[in-house]
Amino acid sequence: MRKFSTWLIWSSFLLILQSLVINKIQVYGFLNPYIYIGIFLFAPTSFGKIPLLFVGALIGAWIDFQIMTGGIHMMASSLFCYFRPRILDFIIPRADEEDLPFLPVDIGLGKWLIYAMSGTIVHHTYLFSIDAHSFNEPLLLIWRIFISTIASTLLITSILYFAKNKIDN
Repeated sequence: MRKFSTWLIWSSFLLILQSLVINKIQVYGFLNPYIYIGIFLFAPTSFGKIPLLFVGALIGAWIDFQIMTGGIHMMASSLFCYFRPRILDFIIPRADEEDLPFLPVDIGLGKWLIYAMSGTIVHHTYLFSIDAHSFNEPLLLIWRIFISTIASTLLITSILYFAKNKIDN
């Protein structure tokens, strides 16, 4: 998604969807899909690193305000935004330099899933590790991270494929 205005519109849509619908989904504390991280996944590469960190903190603070989690979403989003350029550079070299598109239709489903899952794992690992308050049951924590990462990635990918005709590169 290379146009800033398109990214802003889809970011608003994902935030509203996360706030009004997805935050209500929780299956026994294990399945917590967070599609708002899609905002960071397809942010334009020309956006810059510091503004992306600021946007990550702002959106994470908004989610924290909505579900009263005390700042852990803000930190997890900021951490994801910090690592996003490195993840993107690892998956698609020169995407930042050449302003290449990196949506699933552009790079292929395989690379997109690796990119989306890598970022989602960074976000969810921090989020659920801090939320657990202990490491008494590490396999339960790993299972929660795994299940929520799969759910979040599949939801974000399905939203992008559902709306692929509306997103102009």
